[in-house]
Amino acid sequence: MNNLNDKLKHIKENGYLIAPFNVMGEAFSYYKRTVLPVISSSLFIFFAVMLIASTVITNNFELDKEDPVVMQEQLTALMNEWVGLLATPPYLYYYLLASVIATALSSIVIAGFFKMNADAAMGRYPRFLSAFKYFVSIKGLYVFIAVIIISSLFTIISVPLQLMELGMVALALNWLIHTLTIFTIPLIIFGDSKPLAAIKNSIMVVNKQPIPIILTIVLNYFLLMSSLFLFIIGILLFLPYLFSIYFTLYRQVIGYFPTEEK
Repeated sequence: MNNLNDKLKHIKENGYLIAPFNVMGEAFSYYKRTVLPVISSSLFIFFAVMLIASTVITNNFELDKEDPVVMQEQLTALMNEWVGLLATPPYLYYYLLASVIATALSSIVIAGFFKMNADAAMGRYPRFLSAFKYFVSIKGLYVFIAVIIISSLFTIISVPLQLMELGMVALALNWLIHTLTIFTIPLIIFGDSKPLAAIKNSIMVVNKQPIPIILTIVLNYFLLMSSLFLFIIGILLFLPYLFSIYFTLYRQVIGYFPTEEK
């Protein structure tokens, strides 16, 4: 069965079987190939964002650049002022909009990390530039639109819950939406799906057999939380493995049909 539509139809009618530990074992083989390019591209993005942010701040605010201690105090005061502003309209709405857009942009990078794992699965060495591949592709635009839809829906529902001091409910809702839409990005970049179709099919696939999907995700989120004890180094080392898990789930459940290589 090598056609995506046929595979999705088969899943809808018959379901599928996966074993979480088999997913983790296969993912580790991809992780060994992708860990360095994922970490290097993530650090590149982080330092680029920090450089842009620091340039904007120093050029638009009066800071004492000659005294590092005073400048640190000024930056702390500035951050506290911004936090206060972001909690009140209309700045709260600007912040939420910026968060949705930032999430959608970061998802295009995550699509590149999926591509790195696909290269590893095909026996090729992943490239650093693959992280930015979909910024110049229609598939990247589709990923952006799909994540805008998902993030906007979550924001519209979760903000009232937060205002009612139901933060744990909002957190659970976020996790549920993330789980249901876990296959959206690979369905777009590997299956040539449109945004709405990718979201719909991801929800259908997860709903068909939710327990093994949830178990796999929970096991690996437990590892992610454990990596927090190692601080930045632990997170940097574990995140590439998480992307390998997501790709392996897609490959074992739906199947990876490398149309880009044809």
